[in-house]
Amino acid sequence: NPAQYLNFIYLSFVTISTLGYGDILPISRLAKMLCVQETVFGQLYIACLVARLVGLYTTEKNREDLTVELDED
Repeated sequence: NPAQYLNFIYLSFVTISTLGYGDILPISRLAKMLCVQETVFGQLYIACLVARLVGLYTTEKNREDLTVELDED
């Protein structure tokens, strides 16, 4: 059913983006478990992405500092 498929996509998007549920809620036990799992994975993904970006930034900053120290010697 195409309408049900769109409801699943909406529910998935709202779960991942943590916007909050409007008038579509998970009713079955399976849908509730999948929403919880998707929320956890969504938050872990964001945390890993931010950690990776911070790691890249600090690595580049340390490389610049090392270059400046070597140029001064």
